[in-house]
Amino acid sequence: MLLKFWGTTGSIPAPLRPEQIEKKIVAALQTAGQKGIDLTDMKAIQKFVATLPSVKGSTGGNTTCFSIEMGNNLLIFDAGSGIRELGNRLMDGNSRFAKKFGFYKGEGRAHIFFTHTHWDHIQGLPFFIPLHVPGNAFDIYHVHDYVPKVMVRQMEREFFPKQFGQIDSTLRFHQLQEGEPIEIAGAIVSSIELKHPNKAYGYRIEGDDAIVVLATDAEYKDLGYATLKKYYKFYSNADVLIFDAMYSLREAFVKEDWGHSSALIGADIARSAHVKRLLLSHHDPIATDEEVLQVVQETQEYIRGKGEQWPEVMLAVEGLEMNLPEYDPAEDFHIQEQLTDGVIFMTLSGKFGAYATEQFKEHLEQSLSSYQTDKVILKMENLSELATAGIRTLLETRRTVKNLALVGVPENVFPVFKWAGVADFFAIYEKDEDALVAFEQLEHDEQQKLVNN
Repeated sequence: MLLKFWGTTGSIPAPLRPEQIEKKIVAALQTAGQKGIDLTDMKAIQKFVATLPSVKGSTGGNTTCFSIEMGNNLLIFDAGSGIRELGNRLMDGNSRFAKKFGFYKGEGRAHIFFTHTHWDHIQGLPFFIPLHVPGNAFDIYHVHDYVPKVMVRQMEREFFPKQFGQIDSTLRFHQLQEGEPIEIAGAIVSSIELKHPNKAYGYRIEGDDAIVVLATDAEYKDLGYATLKKYYKFYSNADVLIFDAMYSLREAFVKEDWGHSSALIGADIARSAHVKRLLLSHHDPIATDEEVLQVVQETQEYIRGKGEQWPEVMLAVEGLEMNLPEYDPAEDFHIQEQLTDGVIFMTLSGKFGAYATEQFKEHLEQSLSSYQTDKVILKMENLSELATAGIRTLLETRRTVKNLALVGVPENVFPVFKWAGVADFFAIYEKDEDALVAFEQLEHDEQQKLVNN
């Protein structure tokens, strides 16, 4: 089961403002100056940037949407503005993700679930491009009986240029009964009512030996056991609980009947329900990245203050992917890239194993398509581990990329190439400059062959 987040902000889309981006740049340069970072050394810059969680990126500004892949089945939950990004990826015929599901060819099918119909959970649907491709089919699941009517109303000509009846794909609506489990695409999906204006519903998805629970847009006004026990049961033993953490604890107490909760309440509920990972979501659109990260840190400290290690507290951000059930933060694998003089420099960090292979293949495929170059340098100094799955993926890459070089292979990683008996299959260098010289020599040799012929 692959879980991915496309939108995690609550209430309204909240993209970064220019002055916020400027502030991040200033903060990064200021910190770099204080630490004496050599800004002419790309390796030093990349290592430094990796230490700046609140400066180097963003939690994202799109509203709620996340997807679950189970084999060739795609389940989508809510259609906030994040679903537009999902649609763009599904329509990119050059990506492995798009090829897997076939929406760009009009051969795709997906299952879409709605928690409720507040604006931030439906506003992206008209902009979901696969919806407008003939041949695609969507099964839409909902507990509220008025969901189909809301879908029609939000696309009336006063609000949108294309009306619901003009949608080109095939839509089938299915009303669910609260608490009644159904089997969909190899998963068992059940629902529970959450306290929220006009009601919202949480979903529990069980499949591929993993359990994911979505419980955004929920208020826990009464924190007594008698009230919460039904949630303990519904959330019990989840690998991931996606929880509404829009408010601070103080705000959650003051803003009664507003329909949202806090990270600390989520921590207590997740702990009592034996949840493995608590993912904080539905972020306040007025909160800065630094403020959201502060909430995560405080919640982690709150858990440790009880002498507990679980649940693990994480931040739900756009683009976050989790392989379940065996996801381990220690397995994190990251890719950073840049194009310089026609060469793609890809810095690999973390553990290059089974979890990383699909991510690497898709990233490489998109980069080659976008930059239209056959020169790739894989910077490996930040790799902590290389497994057999990573070796196999690199061998496949060696066959498809004409000019491939590995640079800065760590001492603990290089023996893996020797044990696998494939060290001679790769061009391995200590520095970027050595790889670039080799590329130039190869290009020169090829030109000479053409001249001689």
